[in-house]
Amino acid sequence: MPDLRASLAVLALATALPLAATPAAVASATHVIAELPGVAGLPDTLGYHPTGVNDLGQIVGSAQGDGVTRAVLWAPRGGATDLGPGLAGAINQSGKVLGLTSDGVPDTQKPWVWFAGQRTAITPPGAAWALAQVINDDGSVPMSYATSSRGPQHATVWDGERHVELPVAGDHVSAYAINNAGVVAAAYASASFQQFGALRCTGGTCTELPPGPGYGTYDPEAVNESGVIVANRGMVALRWDGDELTVLSERGRLAHGEQSLNERGDAVGWVLDNGMSRAVLWPAGGKQVDLGVPGNSVATAINERGDIVGHTSTPDYSSTRVFLWRDGQLTYLDSLGGAYSTPVALNNHGVVVGRSTTADGTWKGVRWTPVATTPSR
Repeated sequence: MPDLRASLAVLALATALPLAATPAAVASATHVIAELPGVAGLPDTLGYHPTGVNDLGQIVGSAQGDGVTRAVLWAPRGGATDLGPGLAGAINQSGKVLGLTSDGVPDTQKPWVWFAGQRTAITPPGAAWALAQVINDDGSVPMSYATSSRGPQHATVWDGERHVELPVAGDHVSAYAINNAGVVAAAYASASFQQFGALRCTGGTCTELPPGPGYGTYDPEAVNESGVIVANRGMVALRWDGDELTVLSERGRLAHGEQSLNERGDAVGWVLDNGMSRAVLWPAGGKQVDLGVPGNSVATAINERGDIVGHTSTPDYSSTRVFLWRDGQLTYLDSLGGAYSTPVALNNHGVVVGRSTTADGTWKGVRWTPVATTPSR
C-alpha cells in the first residue's frame, strides 16, 4: 500500500553480493494485461493509480488530474466505482477500503473507511491531521496523529467503533502495520533527545524491541500473524521474531508495506551491489537469495504462495519491466505497448496491479490476471 517513502541515494559497495545463477526469463504466458476502466462521469483526462488488491480481486486506487483526486474501487471483472474525494490506499479481504483526504497541503490528512456504500470518518477527536496506511481484516486501523500541524505526534488504533490510544509519543511517530490479531508495529523518534525506537503494541500496551544497527528513525513495514515484524532503518533491513533481532541487510531495504512479508516469515526487498539495486528474498530462517533479475531490480511484494513481483530497469532507465518470480522461474509481464511498467500489489491468486505505459508513453492503471488461477497453498 505504498506511500513509497523515498529510498536513500544509491551508494557503491566495497563488497559484491554473491549471486544466484540468473534464471531464464520468458515472455508472459501466465498473465493477461488489461487497462483498468475509468469511472463513468469523470473526465477522460484523469490518470488512474491502483494501490492495492484483495483476494476477491477488488482493486483500490485513485483518479488524479486537472485538480481532481477521487478514490476508486474496481470490481473483479466489472467497472469502477467513485468513492468520493481523496486517495484509497488499502483494502482488506472483506472489501473495506481505507482512504485519506487532505486540503492539498502537508499535515491536513484525514482518514476514512468505506464499506458497502457508506463512508465513515475515523480521525481521532481533536486531531489536526492523522495518517493511516493499513486496515486489517477486522477493520482495525492504526494511525499516527497530532493535535496541531507541528505538535508532538501520537498513535491510536481505530477498532471499528472507537479509538484505542497507544502509549507512543515523539517528534515523529509511525504506526503503519497491524495483523489480524491486532498487534501493531510502531516506531517513535525524539530529535531533541536523539532517541529512536521500534515497538510491538498489543491491547494498548507497547514493548520496545531490541535496537538495530544504524542511526535514525525506524520504519516498520509489516507484522504477520506470528508476530514477526520487519522494518527499515535507513539502509538497514531488520526482522524481529519475538525479542530476537535479525539484521537482514546493512546495504538495502525491505519493500514498503504489508506485502513485504508473508505468513511464512519470508520477506522481500532490495540490496545494493556495486552501485546497482538487486531484488532479493530473505527466507524465514534462511540465507538471502538474489532473484537473479538483470538490471536495477526491486522486489515489491510477496504473497502466501511465495510468488514475488517487482520491476527491473535498464542501466539508462530507458525501460522498466514487471517481473514475476515463482519457484526460481523468472517471467516478465507484458506492458500496454510502452517501455515502462511497474507493479504495486499482488494477491494470493496471482493477480497483479500496477501501472504501464502505452506506445505513446501515456501511463495507465492496469491489472495482470493469471491465465489459469493457481490457488494459494
